[in-house]
Amino acid sequence: MEIRTIGGQAAIDRRGVAERLGLSVSTVRMLSTPLRRAVTGFPEPLPERFEDRDWFSVASVDAFQAVRPVPVRHLPAGDPDELLDVAALAQLRGVATATISAYVKLSLNAWEDGQDGYLPFPDDIEPARRGNTYRWTRAHAIGWLVPERPRRGGRTPGRAPTVADLEAVLSQPGGLGLKNRDVAAALSARLDGRPVSVQVVQRLKRRARGPSDV
Repeated sequence: MEIRTIGGQAAIDRRGVAERLGLSVSTVRMLSTPLRRAVTGFPEPLPERFEDRDWFSVASVDAFQAVRPVPVRHLPAGDPDELLDVAALAQLRGVATATISAYVKLSLNAWEDGQDGYLPFPDDIEPARRGNTYRWTRAHAIGWLVPERPRRGGRTPGRAPTVADLEAVLSQPGGLGLKNRDVAAALSARLDGRPVSVQVVQRLKRRARGPSDV
């Protein structure tokens, strides 16, 4: 799998996406069309093309993998009330623990408001040596992995934040010193509570800086 750094992000082309997701290249071509992206939540290619190819950030591909519905036959049986930690949730989903850990971080703003984020709101939160330990019941986890209604890749109704929104937040007193997580919270408040992830803040900042060299 060829991985390149484009615009400061690890990126792979369609062939790499196919290998990472265990799909055929033709399926990836179909999923990556604008029409199918709108339906499935498949990630958009990075703005920069390289060697006349579209490239996708590895993080966004892993994010898509994390929320893809899983066939029920792939889910092992167990006690529906059993609590699963991040590692167990990753194993259930068939992705790396690091992928779910990254989605924990991207979900924190929503969880603080008692809402689902990139991951569902945990059923159990316990203080740990470093931060918190998050756990979900097996029934809750399976309900997230195999929803009754297809998810749309985490898309949220309402106006999406723009570079102008980002600049408005950063222009406030102390705005330039805000961490990305705080910027996300400020953007969410500006957009009447629409959830904004750290990943979105990072993307807006890249757009604000303009095109980057490969």
